[in-house]
Amino acid sequence: MRRCAAIGFDGGIPLGSEAGRACRGRDPKLASAPRASPSSSGASLVRIAVVTPYYQESREVLERCIASVRAQSVPVDQILVADGHPQYWFEDAPNVTHAILRKRAGDYGDTPRSVGLVMAVRSQYEIVQFLDADNFLLPDHFEVTLRHFRGRAEGDYPDIVLARREMLRPDGSIIAVEIPEEETFRHVDTNCFVFYRTSFHVAIKWSLIPREISFIDDRVFFALLAQRHPELRTAFNETRTVGYTCLWDTVYRMAGEKPPPNSKNMGAQFVAAQRWWRGLDAHSKQVIERTLGLPILLPEDAPGRSL
Repeated sequence: MRRCAAIGFDGGIPLGSEAGRACRGRDPKLASAPRASPSSSGASLVRIAVVTPYYQESREVLERCIASVRAQSVPVDQILVADGHPQYWFEDAPNVTHAILRKRAGDYGDTPRSVGLVMAVRSQYEIVQFLDADNFLLPDHFEVTLRHFRGRAEGDYPDIVLARREMLRPDGSIIAVEIPEEETFRHVDTNCFVFYRTSFHVAIKWSLIPREISFIDDRVFFALLAQRHPELRTAFNETRTVGYTCLWDTVYRMAGEKPPPNSKNMGAQFVAAQRWWRGLDAHSKQVIERTLGLPILLPEDAPGRSL
């Protein structure tokens, strides 16, 4: 377990060793499955909630996400928050809570994600993780994550666990690629933050990220975590346990593949964000940075970012 070091916006926490590859070669597709018995790996000592914002994902995609949460070896509840396009078929499912935003926020899930986080905190969950609707957890995800808690006094629990993701094509097959900044935890995806209750006061700051830079919300939050909260105990999962549906064109190019037709990059969003920031007066910038607790840095070469 480590404490986060104070670093720059694009900095990170070098681990000095290569991550395990236990997920390599595993078929990440999950069929709908009954909830696993907690006794199969030992009962969970804490209440866990997974917060899932969703928009217009198909029922099949949502079923995969929900099934992956239910398939964990410890009891896990799920809070689904509709971003303007609610579905109702899963409301009677056990261990599922449904909240609805009637009007779409359209900020890459940050508003429904923040609503779900507040619901989880107010419902006295002790561990909360974000999981977007088009992604899913591998069956051993929380078994791996809870190893950082078991056998420790509560005062020695990590405040945050950082998981790893497996890059997947839209059909669920694995993209054979390693991303250097993720291998050394210089970047952590939204779906890979696992918050223990001692870090909720920091997690709630996700809701303070301006919508104009919500497309890089995980990078902003990671910078906030590293620069302003080095006191938090941080643990790292060595295996990849989050299935991430990848549409970033750069990842496919890194893997030597042609990006799919619906692939995307952040070039246009960065240009718009830079224009927004340059257009603000000095007082507005000061208020935003004070509220967030972090300077806003949008370097001119940033449009090359794609994750």
